[in-house]
Amino acid sequence: GAANWTASSGVIGQNGAQQPTHGGTWNAWLDGYGQSHTDTLSQAVAIPSGCHATLTFFLHIDTNETTTTVQYDKLTVAANGTTLGTFSNLNKASGYAQKTFDVSSLAGQTATITFTGVEDASLQTSFVIDDGAVTLS
Repeated sequence: GAANWTASSGVIGQNGAQQPTHGGTWNAWLDGYGQSHTDTLSQAVAIPSGCHATLTFFLHIDTNETTTTVQYDKLTVAANGTTLGTFSNLNKASGYAQKTFDVSSLAGQTATITFTGVEDASLQTSFVIDDGAVTLS
């Protein structure tokens, strides 16, 4: 659900048949408008000192873009303003794929994990995020 998340209007929802979840009944659907648009999703997570920390989430990307070479629409994943990774219309897939990032360098801090989807002026790309977690060991 939407607990503890900050998001653009309409991002977190029960999207059912339009954008099925990876698990449960809620997911986050960024962009998908087919026009110039930016959506954000973020959460602050305390990472104790001395811990190994891993950010994981499941990502599904679908698009109406037909190119196999040009990145028109982009999702950026960041922690405390530092980019961890980027995905685009070029990464479209039929289902969810698990993504993993080591965020151990943020141990001893409260890390703000941010997903930012930026869509250009034509042809939709949807970035759907589900089952996100920061795991400590």
